[in-house]
This record gives sequence, C-alpha cells and structure tokens, in this order.
Amino acid sequence: MAIGPTAGSTISIGTSETVASPDDYILIGEVSDFGAFGRVYQEIKVDTVGTRGTRKFKGTYDDGNVTLKVVRDPSDVGQAAAIVARDSDADYNFKIALNDDETGGFSNPTTVTFKAKVMSYTLEMGGPNSVVMATIALAIKSGTIAETAAA
Repeated sequence: MAIGPTAGSTISIGTSETVASPDDYILIGEVSDFGAFGRVYQEIKVDTVGTRGTRKFKGTYDDGNVTLKVVRDPSDVGQAAAIVARDSDADYNFKIALNDDETGGFSNPTTVTFKAKVMSYTLEMGGPNSVVMATIALAIKSGTIAETAAA
C-alpha cells in the first residue's frame, strides 16, 4: 500500500442491507474531517498480594465511532441519506476510499467498509467568519470493519 494524503479520500453511505459490498453507495459531500476510529480493547488489571505486580489482559473490544465534520449542504444527497439513517435503528453500510491508489488514479484505492448506526447529525454555528458546519456521529458495529488494500 502506498502512502497517500487524506485529501481526495471519500466516505459514502449505503443501505441497511446485510452485506456491505456490493451495495449502492451515496457519496457524503463536503467532508472536512474524518476523525479517528478503530478497534480498542478494554484493559483488565489484576493485582495480587503475592506477585506485587499488576498483570494485564485484553478484554472485550469496541470498534469505535466515527465523527465526521462536514460543511452543511442541504442539497447534498449523502448528507440527506445520513439524516434519514439517523432516524432509523438500523445499521447502515459505509465505505471509505483512501487516496492511495498506486496507479496514480482513483480506480483501485484502499477501501474500508463497516456497518454503523447514525447516532446524530448536529449543526455547528460558528462566529461571523465561519460557515455552517455539521457533525455526523457514527457508532460502528463491532466486528464489521473490513479493509481491502489498494491494488
């Protein structure tokens, strides 16, 4: 996999179908920040008198949340799809395409797919020299993140 900038990467929302790929994905436009996400394990600590040291183990894991920052665009069909998904209890398919296609194009980038619930779509009103932003919060369903390397 090649190193690539975040600029040029995209995220799309699919349907609530069981399988993430293939799906009919809609690009979520005007993304300004993808945030961070990924699997994190709970730490289990055990202290006993006889060993004097703390033993550590890995417990359950959580695949995390995605907090997308977008420039609010009421005409963007991807943002509109996220608002519809926000008001549903279903898990939706998401696909991130990174800007790391080794051929120099955008036809074979690394893709990350996962299922998530859209937990919120909130407006952010800044000061007079700001544009109206929105935050889309996604709660990833554990065990659904799949990455396909760039070709």
